[in-house]
Amino acid sequence: MIALLLVISFVLHALSLFLIILLYLQLSKVKETEKHQQQMTEEMEQTFSAYLLEWKEENERFLKKLSDMMGNRSKEDVKKNHSIAQETSAKEEELPDYFPNVGDVKDIVDIRQQAAPPSLADEAWKLYEQGKTIEEIAKILKKGKTEIELLLKFRQK
Repeated sequence: MIALLLVISFVLHALSLFLIILLYLQLSKVKETEKHQQQMTEEMEQTFSAYLLEWKEENERFLKKLSDMMGNRSKEDVKKNHSIAQETSAKEEELPDYFPNVGDVKDIVDIRQQAAPPSLADEAWKLYEQGKTIEEIAKILKKGKTEIELLLKFRQK
Protein backbone atom coordinates (compact mmCIF):
# COMPACT_ATOMS: atom_id res chain seq x y z
CA MET A 1 0.00 0.00 0.00
CA ILE A 2 2.78 2.42 0.88
CA ALA A 3 4.52 1.51 -2.36
CA LEU A 4 1.40 2.45 -4.33
CA LEU A 5 1.11 5.79 -2.54
CA LEU A 6 4.80 6.50 -3.19
CA VAL A 7 4.38 5.69 -6.91
CA ILE A 8 1.31 7.96 -7.12
CA SER A 9 3.21 10.68 -5.25
CA PHE A 10 6.17 10.44 -7.67
CA VAL A 11 3.85 10.51 -10.67
CA LEU A 12 2.03 13.58 -9.31
CA HIS A 13 5.33 15.29 -8.52
CA ALA A 14 6.63 14.54 -12.03
CA LEU A 15 3.39 15.83 -13.55
CA SER A 16 3.49 19.01 -11.47
CA LEU A 17 7.17 19.51 -12.37
CA PHE A 18 6.29 19.07 -16.06
CA LEU A 19 3.45 21.61 -15.79
CA ILE A 20 5.73 24.08 -13.99
CA ILE A 21 8.28 23.76 -16.81
CA LEU A 22 5.55 24.34 -19.43
CA LEU A 23 4.28 27.41 -17.59
CA TYR A 24 7.82 28.76 -17.30
CA LEU A 25 8.31 28.32 -21.08
CA GLN A 26 5.05 30.12 -21.76
CA LEU A 27 6.08 32.93 -19.44
CA SER A 28 9.44 33.28 -21.17
CA LYS A 29 7.68 33.47 -24.56
CA VAL A 30 5.38 36.21 -23.26
CA LYS A 31 8.35 38.16 -21.88
CA GLU A 32 10.18 37.76 -25.19
CA THR A 33 7.13 39.01 -27.07
CA GLU A 34 6.88 42.01 -24.72
CA LYS A 35 10.54 42.85 -25.33
CA HIS A 36 10.02 42.56 -29.07
CA GLN A 37 6.96 44.81 -28.91
CA GLN A 38 8.84 47.36 -26.82
CA GLN A 39 11.72 47.38 -29.31
CA MET A 40 9.31 47.86 -32.19
CA THR A 41 7.59 50.68 -30.33
CA GLU A 42 10.92 52.41 -29.71
CA GLU A 43 11.89 51.99 -33.38
CA MET A 44 8.58 53.45 -34.49
CA GLU A 45 9.00 56.41 -32.14
CA GLN A 46 12.53 57.01 -33.42
CA THR A 47 11.41 56.76 -37.03
CA PHE A 48 8.51 59.10 -36.42
CA SER A 49 10.66 61.64 -34.59
CA ALA A 50 13.26 61.50 -37.39
CA TYR A 51 10.50 62.05 -39.93
CA LEU A 52 9.17 65.01 -37.95
CA LEU A 53 12.64 66.52 -37.70
CA GLU A 54 13.13 66.17 -41.45
CA TRP A 55 9.73 67.72 -42.03
CA LYS A 56 10.53 70.59 -39.67
CA GLU A 57 13.88 71.23 -41.39
CA GLU A 58 12.23 71.12 -44.80
CA ASN A 59 9.55 73.58 -43.67
CA GLU A 60 12.20 75.91 -42.27
CA ARG A 61 14.12 75.78 -45.56
CA PHE A 62 10.91 76.46 -47.46
CA LEU A 63 10.00 79.40 -45.23
CA LYS A 64 13.50 80.82 -45.60
CA LYS A 65 13.34 80.52 -49.39
CA LEU A 66 9.87 82.03 -49.39
CA SER A 67 10.92 84.97 -47.24
CA ASP A 68 13.98 85.51 -49.45
CA MET A 69 11.78 85.41 -52.55
CA MET A 70 9.26 87.79 -50.99
CA GLY A 71 12.05 90.17 -49.97
CA ASN A 72 13.50 90.13 -53.47
CA ARG A 73 10.07 90.29 -54.98
CA SER A 74 9.03 93.33 -53.02
CA LYS A 75 12.10 95.22 -54.25
CA GLU A 76 11.44 94.06 -57.80
CA ASP A 77 7.71 94.87 -57.48
CA VAL A 78 8.45 98.46 -56.61
CA LYS A 79 10.58 98.76 -59.73
CA LYS A 80 8.01 96.93 -61.87
CA ASN A 81 5.09 98.97 -60.55
CA HIS A 82 6.95 102.17 -61.33
CA SER A 83 7.72 101.01 -64.88
CA ILE A 84 4.14 99.72 -65.37
CA ALA A 85 2.74 103.05 -64.21
CA GLN A 86 4.89 104.82 -66.75
CA GLU A 87 3.80 102.38 -69.51
CA THR A 88 0.10 102.70 -68.68
CA SER A 89 0.26 106.46 -68.67
CA ALA A 90 1.87 106.28 -72.11
CA LYS A 91 -0.77 103.76 -73.30
CA GLU A 92 -3.68 105.78 -71.93
CA GLU A 93 -2.65 108.60 -74.16
CA GLU A 94 -2.76 106.25 -77.16
CA LEU A 95 -6.13 104.62 -76.39
CA PRO A 96 -9.14 105.44 -78.56
CA ASP A 97 -12.27 107.13 -77.26
CA TYR A 98 -14.27 103.94 -76.77
CA PHE A 99 -11.98 103.01 -73.82
CA PRO A 100 -12.75 105.98 -71.60
CA ASN A 101 -11.86 104.56 -68.16
CA VAL A 102 -9.42 101.69 -68.72
CA GLY A 103 -7.55 102.53 -65.53
CA ASP A 104 -10.72 102.09 -63.49
CA VAL A 105 -11.46 98.58 -64.80
CA LYS A 106 -10.59 95.83 -62.33
CA ASP A 107 -10.59 92.09 -62.72
CA ILE A 108 -13.37 90.56 -60.69
CA VAL A 109 -13.64 86.86 -60.14
CA ASP A 110 -17.03 85.63 -59.06
CA ILE A 111 -16.99 82.19 -57.51
CA ARG A 112 -20.46 80.90 -56.85
CA GLN A 113 -21.33 77.69 -55.24
CA GLN A 114 -23.37 75.54 -57.50
CA ALA A 115 -26.14 73.50 -55.99
CA ALA A 116 -25.24 69.86 -55.59
CA PRO A 117 -27.05 67.55 -57.98
CA PRO A 118 -30.07 65.86 -56.41
CA SER A 119 -29.43 62.50 -54.88
CA LEU A 120 -30.91 59.29 -56.21
CA ALA A 121 -33.37 59.21 -53.32
CA ASP A 122 -34.53 62.77 -54.11
CA GLU A 123 -35.02 61.98 -57.78
CA ALA A 124 -36.90 58.80 -56.98
CA TRP A 125 -39.15 60.66 -54.53
CA LYS A 126 -39.93 63.40 -57.06
CA LEU A 127 -40.88 60.81 -59.66
CA TYR A 128 -42.97 58.96 -57.09
CA GLU A 129 -44.79 62.18 -56.22
CA GLN A 130 -45.48 62.70 -59.93
CA GLY A 131 -47.41 59.42 -59.87
CA LYS A 132 -44.86 57.14 -61.51
CA THR A 133 -44.84 53.48 -60.55
CA ILE A 134 -41.82 51.82 -59.00
CA GLU A 135 -41.09 49.98 -62.27
CA GLU A 136 -41.18 53.24 -64.25
CA ILE A 137 -38.93 54.97 -61.71
CA ALA A 138 -36.47 52.06 -61.86
CA LYS A 139 -36.35 52.30 -65.67
CA ILE A 140 -35.92 56.07 -65.66
CA LEU A 141 -33.14 56.01 -63.07
CA LYS A 142 -31.64 52.78 -64.46
CA LYS A 143 -31.72 51.09 -61.06
CA GLY A 144 -33.25 47.95 -59.67
CA LYS A 145 -36.87 47.80 -58.59
CA THR A 146 -35.93 46.63 -55.09
CA GLU A 147 -33.44 49.46 -54.69
CA ILE A 148 -36.11 52.03 -55.61
CA GLU A 149 -38.58 50.43 -53.18
CA LEU A 150 -36.04 50.66 -50.38
CA LEU A 151 -35.21 54.29 -51.18
CA LEU A 152 -38.88 55.21 -51.11
CA LYS A 153 -39.51 53.33 -47.87
CA PHE A 154 -36.57 55.05 -46.16
CA ARG A 155 -37.73 58.41 -47.49
CA GLN A 156 -41.23 57.92 -46.09
CA LYS A 157 -39.93 57.28 -42.57
